[in-house]
Amino acid sequence: MDEREPVRIEVSEIRRIRSLSSSFRRQTLSFRSSSAASVEEEHERDTIDPSLWATVERLPTFERLRSSLFEDVRGVEVDQENGGRRVVDVTKLGDVERHLFIQRLIKHIENDNLKLLTKIRERIHK
Repeated sequence: MDEREPVRIEVSEIRRIRSLSSSFRRQTLSFRSSSAASVEEEHERDTIDPSLWATVERLPTFERLRSSLFEDVRGVEVDQENGGRRVVDVTKLGDVERHLFIQRLIKHIENDNLKLLTKIRERIHK
């Protein structure tokens, strides 16, 4: 009876790993369609005017931590020269702007996690 217990544990671990592996495959397949959109978003992020980044980099460290490039929302005058972006202190955002900012952060985190998992998957399959 004692010898069977470790075997049962190993079998349950194998089943759990297989289940995780199959769910990972399903997630990867479902995210492949959205990866094309993430490439476009990444290109959009890379096309931000370097002078805006220079503005942020010149700020003192503490202010730089609280600052971000933010896309203007409706009702705010859009600066066409900078592609509708401005440097903003995130601690002073309004409710709507804060909500949009957090949604975009979460979206980028999900995209970064997807990229990481895809790279790990490719490395495992080699």
